[in-house]
Amino acid sequence: MSFDRLVMPLLALAVIALGLGVFLPVVEVRNLVIFANRFSIMEAAWQLLIDEQYLLGLVVIIFSIVFPFGKILVTAMVWARFRNTGDISLIWISRLEFLGRWSCADVLLVAIVIVVAKASGIAGASMEIGMWFFAAAIPLTALAVHRVKKVAAGG
Repeated sequence: MSFDRLVMPLLALAVIALGLGVFLPVVEVRNLVIFANRFSIMEAAWQLLIDEQYLLGLVVIIFSIVFPFGKILVTAMVWARFRNTGDISLIWISRLEFLGRWSCADVLLVAIVIVVAKASGIAGASMEIGMWFFAAAIPLTALAVHRVKKVAAGG
């Protein structure tokens, strides 16, 4: 039974990157030259709930926070089970790969907001450091899932 020593470090880095990406500012919006606001994903979701935009707020929370952390957790659980029993569920691996295709949707949404803000002429917008951490969590998680699958396939 072979083990890949990089799976858990990759997942740990993904958790750190995702946590930083959720709580650090992802976008700065500037109105005129004087006013600037920086928003994190968590702040944006919270503000949507405060503004009674419950559906949109919950969608942001579920798909940008809960879902990515859940994917990392499930990958860690599959890997831990494999390390303990030598048994791995290829069904869970295929589900994780399928769900991984939706990971880029979060980054795309933030990018669209930035483009719309710039195109409208009402405000200028730019990406902040949180966006880079948030985006980094995607390939880190995908690479960990890929390595788990590779070990499961015997390679």
